[in-house]
This record gives sequence, structure tokens and C-alpha cells, in this order.
Amino acid sequence: MTTADRRTTWDTASTAPPDLLELLERRARQDGDRAALVHASAVLSWAALYESVQLARPAYTAPTGGRTRVGLLAHNHPGTAVALLALLANAAEVVLYDARATEAERDQVAELGGLGRWCDASAADAPGGAAVPPRPDASWGDVADRAGAPAYIGLVTSGTGGLPKVVRKSWPVTLANSADFAASAGFTREDRILCTTPLHHAYAFGAALLPTLLTGATLVLAPHPPAPAALARALRESGATAMQSVPFLYRALLECGERLEASGLRLCLSAGEPLPRELARAWRERVGVPLRDQYGATEFGQIAFAADDPDGPMRLMPGLTARLSDENGTWLTDPGPDTTGDIHLRQEGAEVAYWGLRDLGSAALREGWFRTGDTGRLPGPGLVEVEGRTDRRITVAGRKVDPDEVERAISSMAGVSECRVRATPPAPGRTGDSFVAFVAAEPTVTEIALRRHLARLLSSYKVPTRFHLTERLPRTGSGKVHMARLWQEAGV
Repeated sequence: MTTADRRTTWDTASTAPPDLLELLERRARQDGDRAALVHASAVLSWAALYESVQLARPAYTAPTGGRTRVGLLAHNHPGTAVALLALLANAAEVVLYDARATEAERDQVAELGGLGRWCDASAADAPGGAAVPPRPDASWGDVADRAGAPAYIGLVTSGTGGLPKVVRKSWPVTLANSADFAASAGFTREDRILCTTPLHHAYAFGAALLPTLLTGATLVLAPHPPAPAALARALRESGATAMQSVPFLYRALLECGERLEASGLRLCLSAGEPLPRELARAWRERVGVPLRDQYGATEFGQIAFAADDPDGPMRLMPGLTARLSDENGTWLTDPGPDTTGDIHLRQEGAEVAYWGLRDLGSAALREGWFRTGDTGRLPGPGLVEVEGRTDRRITVAGRKVDPDEVERAISSMAGVSECRVRATPPAPGRTGDSFVAFVAAEPTVTEIALRRHLARLLSSYKVPTRFHLTERLPRTGSGKVHMARLWQEAGV
């Protein structure tokens, strides 16, 4: 990406990301009547967003004393953006978290993040309505002196099966990463971005909310959790030119029976888990717009994006470098385009760190490279292809079992809608190699029938030790299978 490309993303002569609040003020003055944030219950123009942040700042100050960070309970509503911008204007270090989390979960994150208090930008208290022109003399100094931008912002991640981790993210690097992604995706002020995943997740935050604020586009917030039929209507009626979602929701849209139409749609983003080829083909045939795969992580933001070819490898974002190691940890110094290995990443200007878990970041690093837990290839300079997770590898009596192969065999049985295969977690007193298949299926599907089906397709050591049958697999807020809940349901 050239310097000129990055400049056009935020319309400034500087190669560094701008002060987000100054940019918001300029948009309010120059383009105030255009919609910035759209929700079923509230629409904020750029002028109204600016004015709302001004008015909200006194209520969203950083706490004083030993704990100066603020936890923001996020909803997919314009009020969350207003609260976040108000906190950033007050130079508060913010940790975004799910507003639907339990009190116990909040307490755990507050302890890890060193939070002084929680703010809940609930829809009931959030601003909305028509555009309110800013006062001619309005500036951020009218409410309080600008304290400068925060050094860090926190996002919470637990993957799909672990305890929460509060990732400490450099605010300047986070902004630059989102600006680079916006330029790679070609976002402009003319775009209307349909956001279908939670704003507190790195995917929606870095690939939808921040690009909107940086480019002057319009962000359309789908209700969350989104029902497929309602999401299909939002796609038809929102005027979306771009859509951000996950494979699970794209598949649900194809299967919900609703018309999938969006005359101006040009870009569909998929992230959160690898994009199945058959799903990408089905979406393109039905909607007429290709699904473009995106690779991201809470620790790094947007890592890579299929900008060149929707069916080809993804291109790494500026500032990110990748390398491979084999399964024994040996660096692959000159891997060919077809060589698969464990993906390690490094990001210019940032280091991986977690609030409250001081040693965790350094433990994940090897010679300054972060082990992502993903396997893949580097088919060319600046390119990456992700194939799966290293922690999915299963060893049975010294032989390797590919969970993807087992999942495909199980899914080929009539009545099975989806499944996940995982190695049994280690536990005291548990011996031997074992792994479990979590299967969403119709009531007519039985374990005996599954075993007979697999016996015709797989070697005996590849047949799961145990099956857990359920009506549907539970999902996290970002659409991933909630493995921690499945392990709990199975009593493992």
C-alpha cells in the first residue's frame, strides 16, 4: 500500500492515523447531515454523533485512584460508539466487553483489566434521532481540555474454550491497522457497511466500526444476536454496499428461505473461522457477490485479507510479517508455496501483552514471534493461506488423526447438520488417547448409526472415542462454536 493510498483513507496529508476526535469534528462540520450510524431504533448523522459525544463526555470520565481504566459494556447500538468516543476524548483506557455477560464474568474481566468502573451504554440511555447541527463555535475544548489519546485499548478474548484474556492493544497501532484494512477493502464515504457481529469483538471493532469512523462511511448495525430472516431483510433494506459476517451466519442466510438481495452490494467479508469453499461458491451463485476471506486475531487486529482474488491467498496488512515452523518448533527458513507449517506473526510498533496476565504474552512469543495456533502456507511474498488450528491435532496410539477428515465423514451422514471433533482435555486420572465428536443432528440419528457409518469410511483409530449428540451446537457472540459450553454439556 502506498502513502497516497493510506492518505485517502482518512483524507489527511499525514501518513499516520489522525486524531479520531478531530476527524469526527471535521466530518460534522463538512458533512454533518449524512448518516454515520444506523440502527432500527436510532439514526445518528455525523453532526449528531459529534454533538452526542460532546454532551456525553462529562458522564464518561476516567476514574481516579489506583484503577483508572474503564470497562464499557457494549451493545450493537449507536450509544456504544458515543460512549467509546467520549471515553477516548477523555483519554481513558477502555476495555470493551459484552453487555450480556454475567456479573461473575464482569468481575473476572474487571480484575484482570484493573478496571475502576463499568459503563453501560444501554440502548435505553443512548442518544438517537435526527441530526443536530454542531454549534458554530463547538470544539472539544468546550467541554473539557483534550487530554490526548489513550496509549492502549483493551479487547477481551477467550477463543472458543478458555478463560477470558484482556488483550492490551496499542491505540495508535490499532487505528493504523484499521485504516490499512479500510484502504485494502476500498471503503469510502459512499459505503454503507452492514455489521452483523458484536462491536466488542475485534472483527466488528477493527473491520467495521473504526473503518467507518476513519473513512466517513455509514455503519448499519444489525440487531444482535441476528435472526437469519431479520438479517436477510436488513440486507435488502439497508442499502448495504458491504457486509461483515461469519461463515455460520452466511450459511444460515442461504438456508433461511428469505430473498437475498442488495442491489448495491459489492463486498462481503468473512472471518472468525476458515471459509469453506463450498459455502463461498454457494454464496456467489445465490447473491452474485464473492465472499472474501479475512484473517484476524484480537492480538493483532486485521491480519490479512483476500483483496486481490476472492479465491486466492490473503494479503498481509502493512506492518505484519509472518513465518512458519514445523510441528516440532523448527523454523522453516525457506518454505515453498506448498509447505504447511505453524503460523507465527510479528507486528511493527506493538507487542503482544495481556492485562492481568503479565507472563502470558511473553510465553506466547518465540524470538519475538507470536505463535498464532493456526496452520497454513506462505504462497508468496506478503501472502498467507490459513488451513486450520494446530491445537486440533489429535494423536491416537502414536498416529495422527485429522479432525477435519473425521468431521467431513460425520457430516456426510443424513440427518447431521454440523459437528466438531476435539481431543479430550487432559485431566487427573484420565489415561489413554481419546477424542470426542460433538454432533448436531436430527433425533433419528443415533450413536450406533454414526459408528456404523464411520466404519465404512474411516480406519478404526479415526473413529471418535465418544459422541455427544445435540439438537444444535451452541455459538459465541461472534458465531463460533462455543466449545467451553459443549465440554460442560458433555460432562467432560
